[in-house]
Amino acid sequence: MYDSRINNNIKYYRDDKRNYEYLEKGLSDLESYKKGYNSRYAKKKGLAKLDCYYEKKLFDKMDDIHHVAEKMQNRKDVLKKTFLNKYSIRLILFTLIPMLGIIFPILFCGKRGSRLINWTSVPHGQYGPDKKCPCTEPHNYIHLFDGQISFHTSFILNAVITAILIIIVSFVIFYILKKVIKYEGLKAGKGIMNRKEYLNFCKELIQNKAHQ
Repeated sequence: MYDSRINNNIKYYRDDKRNYEYLEKGLSDLESYKKGYNSRYAKKKGLAKLDCYYEKKLFDKMDDIHHVAEKMQNRKDVLKKTFLNKYSIRLILFTLIPMLGIIFPILFCGKRGSRLINWTSVPHGQYGPDKKCPCTEPHNYIHLFDGQISFHTSFILNAVITAILIIIVSFVIFYILKKVIKYEGLKAGKGIMNRKEYLNFCKELIQNKAHQ
């Protein structure tokens, strides 16, 4: 019984020492990586140079969040409050940008007479002498898509722009998540990880966040 207790104490001591060394190494990895930014940036070209620039911006933002949190006693609450108030709202609004693409079909699509904005593509005065232009009472239609750009062209253009926005937003979100994981990995002393280590570390991050 006594020997078992001693063995447990030794094990806990080793674990604590290992965790402390792990943390020390992690801070060194992160700091050394950030200090090498100027050297990396000078060597990069094209998109790699742009990636290096925005990575530094993201790392600086994450440093700001941690520094603010460390000044307060309740680190978790401050982190959540700071992140939600300053960054989450911006990120949510950014992800909603592609939703602007549904405005066009909501306003202009549908059967004639049931559209939210009633419009006609026939120019004013071309309905014939016996027909009243629908832009007058009681219809009050608006003359739209009566030039070189037809409704069909406008609809396709809106769909293309929406698809491009979805791709851009998806890429930015994926990029941010990738850099956040990289930041946390450097801070945890993981260094350069292969695919398996990367996936395992992602699982650890998700599990840690779930238990917080």
